[in-house]
Amino acid sequence: MRWMFFIILFLLMLSTSNAADCRITEVRWDGEREFYEESQVQTLVGKPCENWVPMRDRLLRYYENHGFLAAKFIGEINDAGVLSVKRERGSAWVWAEPENLDSSGSKPDVFRRQTGIVAGELVSPQNLERSDMKLARLGYYNQVAPVQMYRDPTRNRIVPVYHMRAAAVSEAYALLTYSSETDVWEGNVNVALYNIMGTARDLLVQGYTSDDARRLEGSYKEPWIFGTAWNVIARGYFDEDSSTREAYGEIGVSRDIGFDFTVGVFLGVGNNRKTSSLELSYVSLDRFVLPRSGTRFKGTLMWNMSRPDSLDNYLKASAKLSRYLPLFGNWITRFIGAAGGIFATDATLDRLDYFALGGMDSFRGMDVRFLRSRAYGYSEMALLWQFGYDLSIEAFYQPGLYRAFGPYHGWKREQDYGLAFTQYRGNWSVNLYYALRNGENYLDGIIGFGLKTLF
Repeated sequence: MRWMFFIILFLLMLSTSNAADCRITEVRWDGEREFYEESQVQTLVGKPCENWVPMRDRLLRYYENHGFLAAKFIGEINDAGVLSVKRERGSAWVWAEPENLDSSGSKPDVFRRQTGIVAGELVSPQNLERSDMKLARLGYYNQVAPVQMYRDPTRNRIVPVYHMRAAAVSEAYALLTYSSETDVWEGNVNVALYNIMGTARDLLVQGYTSDDARRLEGSYKEPWIFGTAWNVIARGYFDEDSSTREAYGEIGVSRDIGFDFTVGVFLGVGNNRKTSSLELSYVSLDRFVLPRSGTRFKGTLMWNMSRPDSLDNYLKASAKLSRYLPLFGNWITRFIGAAGGIFATDATLDRLDYFALGGMDSFRGMDVRFLRSRAYGYSEMALLWQFGYDLSIEAFYQPGLYRAFGPYHGWKREQDYGLAFTQYRGNWSVNLYYALRNGENYLDGIIGFGLKTLF
């Protein structure tokens, strides 16, 4: 019996060796095919025989995402390495009107527009998954279950069925900060109304005040103007400090491109300037509140036309990229990179033309709008511990630099670091953070306390 065992083992090793040496020498098609799949399969000539399986799966995914859900690729390889391929594509399927099985709080036509799925277009499971993720991170809804596909029994149509429940997303938020180094108290009050009356209209108002500065800003979005894919956005601010005062307003249009990109074009008018700007944003976060993975990007190009007191035109450019990466368990990392600059660099500028730096949206160890600069850049590395979507504790480090505002000149280095804590309880949340800069005494940092309610 032992010699039988060795013979069987030898034959298995021999067959494995032959399989490893198998290579595709020729491709022969049986029946119809398109140039795309023919050119793809032809690249297998000279490759190992096992490469056929991943190629077949890639072609199947391509056809499934172009409406042919029943597509099949049958391939056989003979002893001479000749690959015989037959394609069975079947009929194409199209989308029916999207449906939602939970109470979304939005009007049915509004919800269907927000999905990005258009009735009559070819079915794509990949786009359906991206649509489900887009709705989950929009903030208007809580995802109860993953999206599903149901077949229309009488026609070649697929009904996408979502499970999105209305979320308490509108918020009132108050943030109070104190800097022991400068002995300055600052306050922010934000009110954001999202998806007003289930119409996808948004209204945001924010107020800021300190000892010698005040700012009031707001924006309003009117979606899908005249039945098109474009939104109309109006926004503006009133800004005042000890030496300057300005009122500024913008109006423009924006639209979604695919499921992740948004582009916008705006025209603005201030006390002594006119502007035109282009904005591009990309969002692939997994969630609106306390995301755990994904990317956020926003870039802005603003062209400022000449003012009465100057012949200078200049370009103001800025961009910010945030990336969340899960590590293991509840541990997450966040990486941020941001930069901005004004060109031409010798343009004559008013103080309000410069970037205002400081606060939670830039250098966290500074007071809000602590300084003005012509150019800046910084990165941020943070380690977060998140328990579900209710609790987040983080430690962050933020190296950067900025172009000093007169009377100083040249680039100044900046290093901010600190801790932050966020806790959600039902429709309430508490936020605490403590930030230091440039190796200052640990008692001279900025402490912030925020309270938010969702409704």
